[in-house]
Amino acid sequence: MTTNETKACWIWYTGDFEVYHSMLLNDRREQNGFDYTCMWRSTRPEFNVRFNANVDIPEDSVFTVHVKGKGYLRLDGHSQRIDIPVHITRGRHELRFEVSCLETFPALYIDSEYVKTGADWNCERYDEIWRPVGCEPAMTSPDDDPAVFPFSYEDTPVRAKENVDSGSLLDFGTETFGPVTVTRTAAMGKILISYGESREEALDYEHAIITETLESGEDSVTMRSRAFRYLFVRTENGAEPTVTAKLEYIPIEDKASFSCDDELLSDIWKICTRTFHLNSREFYLDGIKRDRWVWSGDAYQSYMVNRYLYFEPSIIRRTIRALLGKRPAVRHVNTINDYSAYIIIAVWEYYFATGDMDFVNAVWDDITDLYHFIVSRLDEKTGYVVGRPGDWIFIDWANIDKDGPLCAEQILLWQTYLSMARLTALRGETDPGYQEKADALKTSILRDYWDEERGAFIDSYTSGKNWVSRHPNIFAILYDFVDQNTKERIAANVLHGDLAEPITTPYFKFFELMALSKMGDIETTQNYIDEYWGGMLKLGATTVWEQFDPRKHGVEHLEMYGMPYGCSLCHAWGSGPIALLGQFCAGVTPTSVGYETFDVAPQPGRYQHFDAVVPVQGGTVAVSYRDGKVKARATVPGGTLKFAGKSCEIPTDCDAVIEA
Repeated sequence: MTTNETKACWIWYTGDFEVYHSMLLNDRREQNGFDYTCMWRSTRPEFNVRFNANVDIPEDSVFTVHVKGKGYLRLDGHSQRIDIPVHITRGRHELRFEVSCLETFPALYIDSEYVKTGADWNCERYDEIWRPVGCEPAMTSPDDDPAVFPFSYEDTPVRAKENVDSGSLLDFGTETFGPVTVTRTAAMGKILISYGESREEALDYEHAIITETLESGEDSVTMRSRAFRYLFVRTENGAEPTVTAKLEYIPIEDKASFSCDDELLSDIWKICTRTFHLNSREFYLDGIKRDRWVWSGDAYQSYMVNRYLYFEPSIIRRTIRALLGKRPAVRHVNTINDYSAYIIIAVWEYYFATGDMDFVNAVWDDITDLYHFIVSRLDEKTGYVVGRPGDWIFIDWANIDKDGPLCAEQILLWQTYLSMARLTALRGETDPGYQEKADALKTSILRDYWDEERGAFIDSYTSGKNWVSRHPNIFAILYDFVDQNTKERIAANVLHGDLAEPITTPYFKFFELMALSKMGDIETTQNYIDEYWGGMLKLGATTVWEQFDPRKHGVEHLEMYGMPYGCSLCHAWGSGPIALLGQFCAGVTPTSVGYETFDVAPQPGRYQHFDAVVPVQGGTVAVSYRDGKVKARATVPGGTLKFAGKSCEIPTDCDAVIEA
């Protein structure tokens, strides 16, 4: 039972907080003047729940119940009211609260000397399956409302103002996200407001993604939180209303840093971190302007950046929960086959980084249900992932031969089997055949997709084209699908060769840069970071764009998806350099669960010197390189420094040093 020293917190049925806020998020998108409703199944939280705890009371006492919804208490089997203080006598008691809430979701809070709600309580949804409750560390006051996400706010000042076409163009200096307040008089009449990530978008009311019309009134109006850098405001009489804005954010402290002799990298790091923080909200968003949805592929990359920037597990847990939704699974996550695989793989990778077995147990039934949905849609004869009605075989916006079963999908399925096998073993359960399926699938993939003559995997064995794309070959390296010699052949023939067309999307380019760096080619990654991210900086980017093509000019950079301003100028996957520099240049990677042991194997590449701080579970590692010498110091034990064919233990009280 919760101790007196433990803080009480609001509790709810496991997953309901995430499901509820995901439901709101999915319903919040707007585009070109209309509400753009969600394009996949969005589930709802439970509306009636039981909460249970056994307590030892040392003396007669009283406690007050705070509840979202309505209900009653069964104290040792006897029903009683909870809208008045509850008297409880000395001794051991069973508390069972029956709570319902139709508007949001049932939640309970008690904070007394001997009774406190917390993570050690259990809940069930009248299915007689008791589970640990859900709770959030921030929800510790009776005044907190679990239906209101606990964002923080700070003023965002206007940096410049310009009179244009009988209106005011306000520049807030950088991309931001939050509520805007307009204070007006009735004489101003109707007010038109257009939001813009760019100056051009804000001034183009007809085509701007987000606009607002305020009818005449004599008051202040605070609009919903949105993304913008610029606001263009016009009134009927030409007068200027007072416009203020706030940044809406989650206060997460960065634990990482990186600097080197490449001066451009300092500015690249800044826009990457700002981009990532703006997209670190209830869950990981793809971008803060247009979609504002939680896409599993985008989120999968965000989990990696999380671990190399601020190592905050809670937002990863929330995002995975939101994407899983409520059982049963009836379609793939975001309707995309590969995005379902990423969820299960991500749970294993999350556990390996954190050692958080409680989370694995909490989502086990959900990922098992998703797993059974995945395999229920495999081809009956081959066991391969195939497109069924309603499925989206995605992988990437690229020229991929998607005729028949796609190789990249099969490698993700193989990794899914392995992840399920590992998680099952963690839970002390007998493997029902995950490892066997992984082994059989690997044999089939090597037989059907490996082209020995070209030393590469092809996309499809059914079309007859024998088309080689980079995608399955990148996965083969990243997930250790093949041995080291085969990886080297793939790197030479595909990543450095001309067998496959170049990757054109920043989404999959991140995976390619990971594969190149894993194979020791950090210089290609370093050069590309300067070229791609530096190219955006030269054009005035304050956050990282969804896509950057140096062949485009002017407003062409803003176009995407057939819309003149469809390209997001603040997209989470653009923060990839944070993970690339931490994992491969500084070289910090876990070698056992929860960073009980970890390697620091720096790859300076073309940098003459660098200084990095990289978070690990429970602490940080400082890594520096100068004049052929590397140093590392960790705040936690278990690290091994590896450089120039040498290795040594990293102490916690002084530097480990290796000189080439």
